Amino acid sequence: MPTQSARFGLNPPMRLDPHPTRAGFSLLETLIALAVLALAMTALVRTAGLEAQSLAQAREHALAQWVAADVIAEARLESTLPASALRQGHSEMGDRRFRWTLSIATTDAGIRRLDVAVFAEPAQQPILILTGFAGTP
Repeated sequence: MPTQSARFGLNPPMRLDPHPTRAGFSLLETLIALAVLALAMTALVRTAGLEAQSLAQAREHALAQWVAADVIAEARLESTLPASALRQGHSEMGDRRFRWTLSIATTDAGIRRLDVAVFAEPAQQPILILTGFAGTP
């Protein structure tokens, strides 16, 4: 004789498996994955910050190099250069204000050595020191 569930088209009752198959992640696995992701994101943010700082320093160095090149070019255009001198001045380049010092010294055969040190306005250490040479006309 057929069972009552078979007679009415019902499925037989499901057995409870003591070891069910797992679907999805456990809470511990999810927390570990989030911790690893947080560490990776922290490293990426730090790297981005260092890159931004490096870019600002490179920009400042390039501007200081242009200031030094301008000072040397202006000194070369003078009709006479003294045998030795120390000059100071200020220049603006790329919305920044720089302080510079020009040291002129005589080398062998009458060639003048031009050393330009460029400083950021409040700093005491030079950003850049550029050396050029000028001959007597």
